[in-house]
Amino acid sequence: MNWQAIDRRSLNRSDWDALISGHTFFSTIQWVDICTDGLGKQAQAVFLCGFDGDHLTCALPGIVTVNWGMRSFYSLPYGTYGGIIWGRDVAPGFKNEALVHLSAYFRKARFTRVSIADYDGSLREWTHTGIKRQPAFTHLIDISGDTYRPADKKIEQHIQIGLKAEPEIAPVQTSRQVGQFYALYEATEKRHGRSRPILPRRMFDALFDHLSGNEMLYWIAIMVDGIMIGSQINFIFGDSLINWQTVSDYEMRQYKPNHLLLNNAITYAQSRGVRQINLGASPPEASGLIDFKERWGGVRREYEILSLTAPWLKMLEKWR
Repeated sequence: MNWQAIDRRSLNRSDWDALISGHTFFSTIQWVDICTDGLGKQAQAVFLCGFDGDHLTCALPGIVTVNWGMRSFYSLPYGTYGGIIWGRDVAPGFKNEALVHLSAYFRKARFTRVSIADYDGSLREWTHTGIKRQPAFTHLIDISGDTYRPADKKIEQHIQIGLKAEPEIAPVQTSRQVGQFYALYEATEKRHGRSRPILPRRMFDALFDHLSGNEMLYWIAIMVDGIMIGSQINFIFGDSLINWQTVSDYEMRQYKPNHLLLNNAITYAQSRGVRQINLGASPPEASGLIDFKERWGGVRREYEILSLTAPWLKMLEKWR
């Protein structure tokens, strides 16, 4: 095996696109570029690639960040799915060799933190000193049948209540609308008890700049009397739609913006031939959010977050 850490400029785009066929939107070059731009100058993309001759057989995409001299590795940032992407018909021996190379890379790099969202279970057999495995889950809705209806009939009632106000649901098409979205995002984060938002404004600016007009992005807003009361960002790749962000004005909840946005996204996904809706991760303690997803027919799908933390940082965090 030829194992290489390749930067963004040196990556063969056609080889990468062939490798990630059938995987998720978060494996795409577009998402990697959005993350590096959104995180700022301290972020760099790296692709840990295994070759059989000249053939790209497996790879792990990652973003390396530097803050206060501390280097961290994410596959991928903000808990979006990463891990090793295996090509078709990879021999077990080749996989074992790739995992050995992966461990060697992390030992040599000596990152302060490593976090890998292993959605496909590609690293189940990876053993590495200090690795911590944390369970996570998302919810999936199967819309592959001829018709789809929410599991809870009351969902349809909420949708009808919201539609009575005759709201307008349309794509986000301007940078001004991105600003309106971010104002709702900040308010939503504050409502959830966060002192500051997890995601910076430039992340959404980068998303808009890279994907506006691209069929992989379905970013919609709901307007009542000319005011944005909710918005939703969805990604479409292969046969799946991923509901990545949903924000709304809590004071306008009587208009059922979250119900209308998700209903619109599902209808659009069906028109595109999508077979599965991924509703995104939920904190285990967020019982209301979990219940909302299951009322739509969401079925829990578990995966793992793998993490490594430098021993000195563990000690520091222990004594805080």
